[in-house]
Amino acid sequence: MQQKLTAREKNLLLLCVGVLVFMALAITANGFMQKRSALLQKIAALEVQKRENDTWMADRAFWEKRRSWLEEKMPSTDSLGRAQGQLLEQLQNEALDLGIAIQQQTLPEAVTTPDYREVTVNLRVRGDQTAVLGWLATMQSPEKFQAIKQLDMELDSRARETTPQTLCNLTLARWFKPETGL
Repeated sequence: MQQKLTAREKNLLLLCVGVLVFMALAITANGFMQKRSALLQKIAALEVQKRENDTWMADRAFWEKRRSWLEEKMPSTDSLGRAQGQLLEQLQNEALDLGIAIQQQTLPEAVTTPDYREVTVNLRVRGDQTAVLGWLATMQSPEKFQAIKQLDMELDSRARETTPQTLCNLTLARWFKPETGL
């Protein structure tokens, strides 16, 4: 025969069930709040990305013009090694014509990226300060797709010439169109 629960036992049973329901709701609410927080962070990140994309889209005509100019004007080469040699030869001839002595030259490894290919030449030169500065001024040019990546100049304090002499370490880079998968 079954015994009936007393009022006190009924209250304890209700309290136990209430605690279990409360805990289940607390665990569910905690999971919900964590997911909500993660989603709010993702929404904030996406809003920032959208603002950046809107900025890029507003400047689209500007960048399309630049891209078209690059496609039209950027030189191409079949051989980066040959292009690097030609760059070195051009620099040697220009230096010779200006009376600038090349003391050291190195040819670093060429760089290939999806957007461009780059050859560089490292030179250590010595010469008349005015001639070196004039020569450096002609090197960097968007039309030539070349730029001085590194430059270190110092006066040659041991020079015996009457005009100021300078020692210059420079790295000159030239860019070419990326490989098209030929």
